[in-house]
Amino acid sequence: MIPNLPDFGRGSLVVLGLVLVLTLKFVKAYYEKSKLDHIATVGPNGLLSSYVTAFRWITNATDIIEEGYRLYPGGIFKIPTIDGWQVVVNGTKLVEDIKQASEEQLSNLDATNEILQTRYTMHPELAPNPYHIDVIRTPLTRNIGARFADIHHEVQKVISEKIPVTDDWIEIHTHDTVLDIVVRAVNCFFVGLPLCRNPDWCDLNIKFTMNVVFNSMIINLFPKFTHPVVGRIFTGRKSAMRRAIRHLEPIIQERLKMQEQFGKEWVDKPNDFIQWSMDAEQDAPLSQRTSVEDLCIRVLAANFAAVHTTSAFTYALYHLASRPELAEPLRKEVQTTVEREGWTKVSMVQMRLLDSFLKESERLNGVGATGLPRKVLQDFTFSNGTTVPAGTMISASAWGLQRDDEIYPNGNEFNPYRFYEMRSHDGEGIKHQLVTPTSEWLTFGQGRHACPGRFFASAELKVLMAHVLLNYDVKFPNDSREFPPLFKFLNNVGPNQTATVLFRKRKAD
Repeated sequence: MIPNLPDFGRGSLVVLGLVLVLTLKFVKAYYEKSKLDHIATVGPNGLLSSYVTAFRWITNATDIIEEGYRLYPGGIFKIPTIDGWQVVVNGTKLVEDIKQASEEQLSNLDATNEILQTRYTMHPELAPNPYHIDVIRTPLTRNIGARFADIHHEVQKVISEKIPVTDDWIEIHTHDTVLDIVVRAVNCFFVGLPLCRNPDWCDLNIKFTMNVVFNSMIINLFPKFTHPVVGRIFTGRKSAMRRAIRHLEPIIQERLKMQEQFGKEWVDKPNDFIQWSMDAEQDAPLSQRTSVEDLCIRVLAANFAAVHTTSAFTYALYHLASRPELAEPLRKEVQTTVEREGWTKVSMVQMRLLDSFLKESERLNGVGATGLPRKVLQDFTFSNGTTVPAGTMISASAWGLQRDDEIYPNGNEFNPYRFYEMRSHDGEGIKHQLVTPTSEWLTFGQGRHACPGRFFASAELKVLMAHVLLNYDVKFPNDSREFPPLFKFLNNVGPNQTATVLFRKRKAD
């Protein structure tokens, strides 16, 4: 507050502040560029002219990445973005270099924390000990089978509520409806009943996810030394934490009481993410595992990761609506498998055509123009001889690689049978399934940093799609077969957020 200055004075200070920020950004860009002069640039290379590409990046990142992939095959290039220079690698060989590098050389954790500004958008204690990642990797994954019936039941209930089963076609706003469905299904696994059905809890997790993405992008527009100030302005984490504590504190306190009274095991001990986190003795000290605030942020962070399944489910519905003839073979596989195995984790694994359909949908669309973000902590030399200096943000050209005709013939076309056919070859059954990271498939990351929740995401996606296939017919309004334009902003790629899809009760075959 500057109460005694006239309007002109306050306005001048605002302008002066903006000029100072822009000047510092300019100096930073000049310094970064001088260290990266040996790396090719996509677009104009001048300090000022490069901002043409930086502004293009805001809405056309995929075009820029595609251009770099075409111009520098198997090589490395740099692109100017609004918040600094980014280095991008092309081809499977350089992807393998990233995969093989240690965390001390190329840090996934540092890159993620910088991109998401987790200290300000989530919680200061999240990054120093991200033990929730180990909880997702081990006890959560191990319990998918044990909790699958609960997940399936909640999927049935929430979809029937959000998409009524009627004989007439009803028009559904896809993106928002899918968000509501996914957050309910996910939280059935994370916090259980009745909280997973609480509208305020679901709204909290949806808004928390959106705020983290939006606020981190805003914070990253400012110089690093301003982040302690800017980060406190552009954050909703404290209000989110208050809401989370209101919902979770009674649950956590009751479990701590039971634990104190009966020890590690007691009758009807819950089997969910909260409890797995409280029991993670090898991953976190007792002070964290008994802290209401710490457990709350772990649950919110897990939701942040899981709610992004929304994009994959929405893509799949759009592809099904644009190609209604695919419903019959997919439905046949689901029906046959469920009749043989029931609704189980095992039956989901056996749905090979559905797996191929979902993977192809994700391959063609994805969640970003680039993938495998890393922060270079030590000067790093790639196998092609290019050295990238410490302090640089690097990533891989996901958009270019996953549409490469030499890797995926007719790579710009949607072929739901692509991975189904690839898996039919001897020894290829595991390599080309949705959950298996390879140097040609970057969606779930690579190596030790592969997404720990990918097995849950796959099972969740399949049960959602299987339920839709067995109970609904799906199409676009006016029988359109056109896939809705993708949402693109900076590096982010997502499904169209305004498109609608028509649903009706499945007609007898």
